[in-house]
Amino acid sequence: MSSSTMIAVTPALAAPEDYPWLGPAVRSALLLSEGIVELDPSGGAEAPSEQLEEALINTSAIDQALAAEGVAPLAERTLVVAVGSNQTPQTIARKYHRSGRRISVTTPFVRCTVRDLAVGHVAHTAAPGYVPAAPYRAVGERMELVATWFDDEQLEVVDATEPNYDRVRLSADDFPLTLATGEKPAHFDVYASLWGVIAREQQPIPLRHRQQEMFDELVGLTGSLLTHGDAAEICAALATSPAALHELVIAHDLVAEDGLPR
Repeated sequence: MSSSTMIAVTPALAAPEDYPWLGPAVRSALLLSEGIVELDPSGGAEAPSEQLEEALINTSAIDQALAAEGVAPLAERTLVVAVGSNQTPQTIARKYHRSGRRISVTTPFVRCTVRDLAVGHVAHTAAPGYVPAAPYRAVGERMELVATWFDDEQLEVVDATEPNYDRVRLSADDFPLTLATGEKPAHFDVYASLWGVIAREQQPIPLRHRQQEMFDELVGLTGSLLTHGDAAEICAALATSPAALHELVIAHDLVAEDGLPR
């Protein structure tokens, strides 16, 4: 386990226009009730998870930490690879807090490499008005993402916060996955868009890390005033008209299937 200082968690909602709130890079961490413990070495990872000569994270150490907290071990949890803000412990902590349920918050987050999967945008807005991330099949692509292990109660809470998605199980035969622990799980879950993904000429548009970029791109593709202007104001407007963006991208043939199994 890393000796990094515990990072406090605030339940305050992040600004919609700043979604996906990822910071400079994905990282491994352990969410505890007291805060967040960093699991990556102080210098960070020098290579993608699948290229590490030695495991970056020790699975036994994670299980020992879970046992010390009196919570479910990794073997009794569901592995979910996140593609958007769920990669951050801060986001998951906020979801646990807002659920109002008395559940354990202890959750491991481990960086991973996944192949033949990429990240774009749901062809619909989330409730706060931002355009959320969504995975899609992309043969030949390689992504460095974060895998999270949820216990049953935690998974119920997170599922309830994802009305724009189906949680689907992907086989590592089709989407090879390597964790920073050195393990290669046989399968993992992802949240897949119910609305398709935003695309240009049926090719999904990769995730833009600022909402302003996505909104400006949509103005160029549609000429619509719906996403013209300041991202914060656009998010506020879209929050009051949940179907507007979906209707816009459908009307301009800017939606593609994600290619993931259901």
